[in-house]
Amino acid sequence: MPPALDERLVSRLAELAARLDGDPDEGLRAEFNRLAGTNIPMEEFQQIYECGPHEGYVRRVLYRQLTKPAPGATRAELAEVVRRAMPQNEFFDQHEAYMAVFDANVTLAGASTLIFYPPDYDGCSSTWGGGQQIGEYAPTPEQIVAWALAPSGGSPDAEPNPAADGGDK
Repeated sequence: MPPALDERLVSRLAELAARLDGDPDEGLRAEFNRLAGTNIPMEEFQQIYECGPHEGYVRRVLYRQLTKPAPGATRAELAEVVRRAMPQNEFFDQHEAYMAVFDANVTLAGASTLIFYPPDYDGCSSTWGGGQQIGEYAPTPEQIVAWALAPSGGSPDAEPNPAADGGDK
């Protein structure tokens, strides 16, 4: 389960992030990093507007900071986490929290982006899988977990290797 966030802290950090987004004030950056327990460089704050609302950015930062791996997480548990992060379910209002849980429990960096983009996504043509349009991308949670655990680092052609990842884990 994702960690609970202190909503007052989220609000204060969102205010700081909004001010830092366009105003490179080192004092504000130091306050943000102290409160969040991070060491985010100024350049990242200057690009928040490209990533959505400031509160969403803060929630992603805090979820990444607070989420720890769950030793022994099984494929079935990881698939449930992915399912909860997918847009078509009742948990989507907490999708960023579940994405952080998934990322914390697999070794593939940024694995949660597989929910929205296949491993071989071509941003220039908006295609994947040798020419399929991104609108056709509809992986199952189990497929996302298989890609995230694949030794090839998420290749869509890679078959999961149970011996390489401990079987059901």
